[in-house]
Formats: sequence, C-alpha cells, structure tokens
Amino acid sequence: MIAKKVLLVGNFGVGKTSLIRRFVLNQFAEDYISTIGVRVSAKVVQYENTAIKLLIWDVAGTSGDEKIPKAYFLGASAAMFVFDVSRIETYLNIDHHLESIKTLSGLQNITIVGNKKDLLTQEELQLVVERVSVNIDLITSAKEDENVENAFLELASQAIK
Repeated sequence: MIAKKVLLVGNFGVGKTSLIRRFVLNQFAEDYISTIGVRVSAKVVQYENTAIKLLIWDVAGTSGDEKIPKAYFLGASAAMFVFDVSRIETYLNIDHHLESIKTLSGLQNITIVGNKKDLLTQEELQLVVERVSVNIDLITSAKEDENVENAFLELASQAIK
C-alpha cells in the first residue's frame, strides 16, 4: 500500500470538513465548526488495482487574503480547491487562489470542486458554471452524498500521477 498526502483548501465555510466527514465516516452534520490550523484524516481507497492510503489534510479556510503556512503544502501529492456554489465570494478570485496553491505546493493540477449543490436549482447551478473562470472538475453535495466519492477518487488519481 502506498500513502499519499492530499490537501483540501478553499475559503472558510465551503464544506471541506463536511466533504471529508462524508467520505471518511459517511456522516454529515448541519452544525458549522471552523477548522483551526489543519486536521488530518485517513482513508484507504482502491484506484486502478492499487491500495492508496489518502492522508487528507483539511486546511483551515480563509476569507481569501490570509496566508496559509507553506509547511501545510510540503510533500503534497494532490490538492482539491473547494468552493461554495451558493457564495460568489468563494469563487470570485479563483484564479488567484489556484496560483497561490500551485506556488506553495509545487503542484500543477488542482482538482476544482464546487460544493453545496443541494442549495441551488439546476438553472442557478448552470449560471455558476458559466461564471466560474476555470473548468470545474466536479460539483458535489456533502449533505446529499453526491459526487463525494468521485471527488476523492479524482484526488487519488492525481496523487499517483
């Protein structure tokens, strides 16, 4: 089995911790508890006949301007940028956020995930997709367990490239 460090980054309140809880524990909680610093979870996944232990670093959210310690990014094999499809401020400056993550981590490909799909209609969701300046890899709902496993399998595939 191989172990890979993967990061979840994005603004505060976008659902990074909820995605991890849903993926690792198959749980969802409505209450919001802000992550302070970083929290590490682990789960073994099978990807292309290989067992991969994902060491999932849940990096505390920012409001966009704060600096995240470079140490969090060292040794990362993949990263997922999570934004909230219902809050424009979480994806307005997505290009700037992605450049910062790439610089800190040395990674070239970042998985882009729009979360909280359950809060929008299909029409509203389409407007968000058109408004976001980069390609969105997946749109998820941690609450309804939609596309969560697919998002982490995409992360696993990036981690072993």
